[in-house]
Amino acid sequence: SDPKQLRTDSLKAKFQKDSAHTYRFKKVRPTIGIDQRNSWIKNERSDKRIPVSINGFQAGIILYEKHTIGIGLYNISEGSKKAVKLTDNNNVIRYEELYIRYATLYYEYVIFDTRFFEMHMPIELGLGKYVYNLKDESRSQLLWQEQGPARISGGGIEIILKPLKWVGVSGLAGYRFAALNKKTNLNLNGFYYAYGVWIDLRQVYRDIKFFGFQRPKYRKKVKAI
Repeated sequence: SDPKQLRTDSLKAKFQKDSAHTYRFKKVRPTIGIDQRNSWIKNERSDKRIPVSINGFQAGIILYEKHTIGIGLYNISEGSKKAVKLTDNNNVIRYEELYIRYATLYYEYVIFDTRFFEMHMPIELGLGKYVYNLKDESRSQLLWQEQGPARISGGGIEIILKPLKWVGVSGLAGYRFAALNKKTNLNLNGFYYAYGVWIDLRQVYRDIKFFGFQRPKYRKKVKAI
């Protein structure tokens, strides 16, 4: 029957309700990400593996915190576009250039998600285009060129370590399959890996909203009572 206690209890109930809404489970939510992969491409003509980095951007939706469906756009990095020097057994110098661009439809399944660890399994299917140039020592004359469509597919395992609930480090390893023109001397099949910083922007927003605004507001109201 104490009016102050009744008001305090009412504020507590509203605070709990607002907090639960802030950290609520969502059946559908958007996701974006930057994906940089490191790999090697084998040239059957020179029998040499070319190290390449591929930059990508992903956008999609997460369903029930378990399934992610989206699209990815990928392009070979500027550093990997630079001409690579080749020297054969006769000390003849050549330079090769490689350009790749493709888009994928990807699906990612969350195998488990705990406070400190996550494990995901991504798979993808994509289409794109590649261009391969072989030039002379002066890089002024084109000796050989291959270009055409590329059908990309692959899958892997990603592990995320979260020392904090909204920031951590991630590592990804997988295998890529690529179907090119039958005449090509390139072999894009092979392993790829990636690593980087993992940030849960949704959790950052939640914590800022809760600790920065909701909790101080209710504490101020309770103190006033």
